[in-house]
Amino acid sequence: MRLLVGLLMALSVALFARMGMAADLAGTHIFFSAGCADCWPYTKQVLVPALQSQDLAPSPEIHDYTVPDERRRLLEIADGIGLPRSVADSLYAFVPTERGDLVILGHVPADLIRAAVASPARPDRLVLWQPAMHGDPTEYRLWAWRGGVQTFAIDTPFETALALALVAQGPPPVGQANLAQLLPAVVVTGLVDSVNPCAFAVILLLVAFLFTLRQSRGRILKLGFVYIGMIFLVYFAIGLGILGTVQFSDDPHFVARAGSWLLIALGAVNLAEYTFPSFPVRLHMPAFAHARTRELVGRATLPATIGAGLLVGLCTFPCSGGIYVSIITLLNAKTTMAWGVGYLALYNVMFVVPLVAILLAAGNRATAKTWAQWERTHSLQIRLWYGLAMIGLGIAMLAWIID
Repeated sequence: MRLLVGLLMALSVALFARMGMAADLAGTHIFFSAGCADCWPYTKQVLVPALQSQDLAPSPEIHDYTVPDERRRLLEIADGIGLPRSVADSLYAFVPTERGDLVILGHVPADLIRAAVASPARPDRLVLWQPAMHGDPTEYRLWAWRGGVQTFAIDTPFETALALALVAQGPPPVGQANLAQLLPAVVVTGLVDSVNPCAFAVILLLVAFLFTLRQSRGRILKLGFVYIGMIFLVYFAIGLGILGTVQFSDDPHFVARAGSWLLIALGAVNLAEYTFPSFPVRLHMPAFAHARTRELVGRATLPATIGAGLLVGLCTFPCSGGIYVSIITLLNAKTTMAWGVGYLALYNVMFVVPLVAILLAAGNRATAKTWAQWERTHSLQIRLWYGLAMIGLGIAMLAWIID
């Protein structure tokens, strides 16, 4: 138990350290891609002169975010001020001023930059955004960390537009405070992911072994919760690692689409295994891991149960990792790092809820035997519905990303 608590505390420290990273906005930071042919001329000829005319950015730090370290820096600053992933462009300028932080996205005309810097009504955080890179712009956008992003005709006076942005209604960009879109996706996919044959079968194996060894109900529940807790910790740690990796992509929506197609492909493998039992590709816990898990569970000790949970958490990832990877890439594309970690924690809670329910329901000998028999009899049907659910979720995520 001490080992489990220690692992949980270590993970919590790492998690809160990650979420609590503060953006260092001492000085102006400009980020753009070296592959953007128009970004450097705009930065040199329009953006920097406009800021310097307002006594800002005497020596801005300029970064190419295609370099991994610079991309990491960009994301740290964006997450530090709570800028959602969906509010993004090919060029970013983070400008600290006496009134607060001004974020300039895209190729904003110089007169709008000067008006935004000088505005007495500007709030402590404001995004000024002009997404068109070629030709004369026809519109610009404002977002003041409330309501939705507001779009205005390019000739709208800045003060007029700002007054409307400050009282904006509607949902804010995904992940900032709007739970209506991502919350159902995280809850549903977490529950669907939990019905994977690997972890589902091993919890029943654990209960059955403990009853065979004449363990008390209290002992069964204690070891069962330790086992489930280890699966939670391992899966959460895997998720944090994936989220920390995919956030450095230059195109998070491409990564999310790739994750959705992976989910569809793995769902198709499950259907193929159901239809053709001899199908060569199988999404199962490796045989050596299954044998080792049975051995550990059979010992019915606390260290062995921790080891079984660790092994199952690692080895069942190929069994159900498609859903996990897809929802993580979607979180990366649609929300900030801090919100993404929170959603990830919720996902893993939902992932283990059915295991907790099974453990509690199988707390007596007759129920445990019935559950184990049902799982053996319906394992192929479980794989069928699991595969269909994976394909359906993949298609839904693709439609959402495209939208």
